[in-house]
Amino acid sequence: MIIILISGESMFKKILLFLILGMMLIGAVNAVDQSSFKAPNNFESIGDGVFVLYDSFKNADEILSVVKFNQHDWDDYTTNDTENKYVVHEVNKTYNYTDSTVNEIGSFELIEVEGNKFIIDFAKNGVENDLKNTYENLIEFNKLNNVTPIEK
Repeated sequence: MIIILISGESMFKKILLFLILGMMLIGAVNAVDQSSFKAPNNFESIGDGVFVLYDSFKNADEILSVVKFNQHDWDDYTTNDTENKYVVHEVNKTYNYTDSTVNEIGSFELIEVEGNKFIIDFAKNGVENDLKNTYENLIEFNKLNNVTPIEK
C-alpha cells in the first residue's frame, strides 16, 4: 500500500474541486423530467410520466401523460384527421380532442419548465363523456406545478 502525503493547500483544492463536481452532478440529477411533476386528484404514478386515476372498481378512469416535446408528436396531437375521426379544438392555448377511433376524449397543452418543453395530456375513455373533468384536471395540474400553457 502506498501512502501519499499531500500538502494542506493542495488537499483543500482537491476537496473543493470534488465538492464543485458533486454539486454539478446533483444539479443534473435534479433536472426536470416527466416524473418530477405533481398530479392532481389522487392520480397514481405508474412511472415514466404516466399517472392513472382509478375508479372505485380499480379500473383506469383517466390517464395523465407527460410527454417530452418533439415536433412529430406535437403535429400528431394538433392536426385534425376527420378520416380517422380525430378532432381537436384549441381553447386559450389548451386543446380538447375526441378520438372516435380509439373511443377517447381529452385535454392537452404544451408547457415549458427550465428550458424543457412537455406535452401534458389528460385522456378519458368514452367519446360520450364530458370534457369537463379532463379540462379541470389540466387546470389543476397547472396550479400544482406552477405552470401555464405556451404556444408552440
